[in-house]
Amino acid sequence: MKPFFSNAFGIARNANQQGRTVELQLDFMLQFMDGETQMTKNGPVSASVRKREPLTSVLLTRDGVVALISLLRKTLGEEFDEIVDWCEGQE
Repeated sequence: MKPFFSNAFGIARNANQQGRTVELQLDFMLQFMDGETQMTKNGPVSASVRKREPLTSVLLTRDGVVALISLLRKTLGEEFDEIVDWCEGQE
C-alpha cells in the first residue's frame, strides 16, 4: 500500500530576462519501495523496486513565494533560522 504523504520534492524556477524569479513550481511526489514479480524461464523472480509517483504541483508567483517563506518563519520561529543556516552550510 502506498503512503498518503509526500516524501520527495522537486522545484522549478521561471525567471524574467533580468534573472528575477517570476514563478516557482513545487512538485510533491511519493517515493516508495514496491514488490514486483517477473516470470523467467527458471520460474518467478521477486524484487523490490523503488518507485516515484507524482502527487501534485503548486505554482507560486514571486509574491506567493514570499508569503510561503513568511508563513514558515512565523510557524517555525527560531527553528526556521536554524534550518536556513543548516541548508546554507550544505552548499
